[in-house]
Amino acid sequence: MHILFVSHSAELMGAERSLVALVREAVEVRGHRVTVSLPDDGPLRAELARVGADVVVLPTRLWMGKRHTPVVGLVRSAQAAVSVPRYWRHLRRARPDLVVTNSAVVPAGAIAARMAGVRQVWTIRESLLSNPNLRSALPRRTIARIIASLPDGVVVISKYVAGQLLSAAPAAGPKLRVVPPSVAPQAAPVAARRPGPGKLERLVLLGRYTPEKGQADAIEALGRCLRAGRPLHLKLAGVGDGAARRAVQALAEEHGVGHLVEASEWTDDPHALYSWADATLMLSRNEAYGRVTVESLMSGTPVIGYRAGATTEILDGGGGVLVAPDAEALARTLLALAAGDGAFDRLANDALLRANELNNAPSSAGAFVSYLEEVRAGRA
Repeated sequence: MHILFVSHSAELMGAERSLVALVREAVEVRGHRVTVSLPDDGPLRAELARVGADVVVLPTRLWMGKRHTPVVGLVRSAQAAVSVPRYWRHLRRARPDLVVTNSAVVPAGAIAARMAGVRQVWTIRESLLSNPNLRSALPRRTIARIIASLPDGVVVISKYVAGQLLSAAPAAGPKLRVVPPSVAPQAAPVAARRPGPGKLERLVLLGRYTPEKGQADAIEALGRCLRAGRPLHLKLAGVGDGAARRAVQALAEEHGVGHLVEASEWTDDPHALYSWADATLMLSRNEAYGRVTVESLMSGTPVIGYRAGATTEILDGGGGVLVAPDAEALARTLLALAAGDGAFDRLANDALLRANELNNAPSSAGAFVSYLEEVRAGRA
């Protein structure tokens, strides 16, 4: 089978890393031929080449994004529509057996596949209805209904995302599958390779600096902990450019914890951060899945997460603690785990048990590719 994956980005963020895992499964394990279309050149291209994919650059625009005000969003959606013939011509030349769109924000490949009569699957990796960074000229519920109507199959990455899609497009139910992203297992949980501190002292939070990711709540909670006599160190990784780092530092100084907060623009090695930290913070209020949450748990590092989005369903399996989504509740939890009375030891041991479970579970990439094979054969 020849599969064309349509990527919305050529970077190496969570969705793109999950795509590489799917391509590896399809090529190396199942023996399929895979082509991936990218909107431009970027680091994803080299990763795809390593796992045996052909890569073609087909420029397009997104119909959802952080800066999609009504005017900008209308222009971007029109530009995405204009790129549909480019995808249609590629489909006519390449003749793939199946098209897989890797994100809800890029419509051109799915529309072209429908026009060309090629079977297709659309993957939704975003909190489609609630993420404040997904703005568009079209109403979100309209976009959800379009996504549900065009493909032969729909994959969502969590029950949380499934609930959002079905609330807008109940007709998607029969062709909907929940398949979590594939996360590579760790050779050995990092927490098992260092003595436990007995109490919480070091925290890490990964993600761009936005209100959605909760860095401001983390810094405010650190200030509350310091005033209670419990200084905690926090590393913020992947916050973005210099302006974002300066904003983070200014906020840390405002709360009196400038000496306890370290911010970096990016990290190529999140596992080193999980190894350094006693716990990982996941403070997004609209997390569609939470790759960081799973990576941290697989590393044996517990997660302190907001009771929101898909974080709830991941931490329901153990290895972390859920708190109400506000800085005061977060601070209370941090103080309890920093007290040194055994609470953190119990949490750390639970995280090690969860790490063993996750690292020995079969890869979800296999389930995803099996679903693609079912769609191609008309069995799904």
